[in-house]
Amino acid sequence: MIPSDGRVVSATGVLAQFAAAGVLEAADVHVAKMVTRTGGENDPSVALAVALTVRALRAGSVCLPLDQARPMAHFFVREDDDQAARTDIDALPWPDPLDWLATVVDSPLVGDEDATINSRPLRCVDGAVYLERYWCDQESIRVILAHRAEPLPAVDESALTAALDEFFPGGDQEADQRRAVAAAVRGRTTVIAGGPGTGKTRTISWVVEAMRRQWMAQGETGRIALAAPTGKAAARLTESLRENTAGPSSPAGTQGAGEDAMAVPGQLHAVTLHRLLGARPGRGVSFGPARRLPYDLVVVDEMSMVSLSLMARLLEALSPSTRLVMVGDADQLTPVDAGAVLADITAAGLAGPDPLGGGIVELRHGFRFDSAIAQLADAVRRGDADATLELLRASPEGLQFDELDPGIVELDALPALRRELEVQARGIGHAATSGDGNGAVRALEGHRLLCAHRTGVYGVSRWSAMVQQVQRPALASGSDADPDWFTGRPLLATRNMAELGISNGDTGVVIATPEGPRAAMSNGRSYAPFVLEGIETMFAMTIHKSQGSQFDRVTVVLPGADSPLLTRELLYTAITRARRGVRIIGLREAIVTAVRTPARRASGLTDRLQRTSVRPH
Repeated sequence: MIPSDGRVVSATGVLAQFAAAGVLEAADVHVAKMVTRTGGENDPSVALAVALTVRALRAGSVCLPLDQARPMAHFFVREDDDQAARTDIDALPWPDPLDWLATVVDSPLVGDEDATINSRPLRCVDGAVYLERYWCDQESIRVILAHRAEPLPAVDESALTAALDEFFPGGDQEADQRRAVAAAVRGRTTVIAGGPGTGKTRTISWVVEAMRRQWMAQGETGRIALAAPTGKAAARLTESLRENTAGPSSPAGTQGAGEDAMAVPGQLHAVTLHRLLGARPGRGVSFGPARRLPYDLVVVDEMSMVSLSLMARLLEALSPSTRLVMVGDADQLTPVDAGAVLADITAAGLAGPDPLGGGIVELRHGFRFDSAIAQLADAVRRGDADATLELLRASPEGLQFDELDPGIVELDALPALRRELEVQARGIGHAATSGDGNGAVRALEGHRLLCAHRTGVYGVSRWSAMVQQVQRPALASGSDADPDWFTGRPLLATRNMAELGISNGDTGVVIATPEGPRAAMSNGRSYAPFVLEGIETMFAMTIHKSQGSQFDRVTVVLPGADSPLLTRELLYTAITRARRGVRIIGLREAIVTAVRTPARRASGLTDRLQRTSVRPH
């Protein structure tokens, strides 16, 4: 039973103490009680290890290193848990780490590295406790990547050199792109890493065109699939490739496999990884070790959002001869589900043909950002709090730092932001009233206010209400039929509607038309209100929800320095959403904490990969 404040009253003993402190929640306690009861385990420290492992998974970690359980627990408490805020987590009855480890290892519930698959519900390897499923997924990734490190059959080097010379006629700025294309053609598994604006999408188009020419030179046909973790990211990749097509604009010599795998970059259509794998609710995936994906090249964008389990399913579905190219920014926010696969792989290294990075090529030159935004993002990425503060306080063009507490400040104390919001509202209102959907969406994407939290004084709920007070007067009134669908209303899709081409996270604006109000969405299409579900009003959004999007300017609302959400990756992701301007509202202490606090996601993948020697030759 769970009371109104979320406490788990069914918990007893040590589990009850950790639940009362907000470290454990109902799901964690219930799983621990079920597993220990079924397995005949009566030691409370083992039950605590099981419960904390489940909680760590829900917080994004793959495992629970027992010697790190105490510091990790500070990140397990909900942001709105006022009772937990008054609890000293370090004062809870934590077992001695060495004694705890010995007890867990001796438990009949726990297997070691060599235990038979699925013979026990948990494993303890290198001092970390795993649920069996996640250990198996981690090992699947390790083993398959090791096997994919073997050399590919002969590459037509003359065709590759000709393509590289054509794509990159000279200049150091594109040297990394040249290396990335060469590595992708020569290797089975390649990671192309880089921040926003470093040319990742353009590089994808060059990889596809270079492979097309390989197949032509060898008298073969090839099949290509493009994918991304979310529908929004897949749609953005499709759109970006159409804008950044390299090579000829018509097919020649290569046959695709339907709309998801065509030969020419500008004609490719990206899909979600779940769709690529044939995932069905409650029934797993259609493709796997017994039925491989029918592609010769698979490119996955936004790899930072790919979870451990999804990565395992992808690798298991690939033929050994299929080239896999993973593209993303390892410094961005990690997936909602457990794991940080891209960060783990880049930290471990990957065998491959590139003389500098093996199978990993980092794109270092920025083509998009103004210099101040690029410098700020780099300082945050490096964890340099002093350089970050120095840049913000210098206020170069493109950067503004309002050193105020966002939990108590009102918009009247932020006149520059208020003016920007008023100008944006007039732009949205004018375009929406005239029925210009594209213009209204462009005005909406001109500025975005981003929060770390959803609720509370630092959250979207409060800041959205304040922005609405400023912007609503410039927008038209609602229709007689439905006052909620007022002209100029900013929209956010909170669920995928594949049949309509709408993805979770898409934004839009209500526009006036002769037929009545319609929702003009960021996918370039407009819809009657009655066909849409899961649409919310959006005057502000979370930084997590903004991942994969770009805006002209962003305003970032930072929480207090004690927020468990405040990490380097969060701040870096927020900053790199902007093309031309970044405003940060927050206290110095919050900036320093964010820059100096990398996200805590426990995983054994990096260490396991390194020990398997999946590294540059």
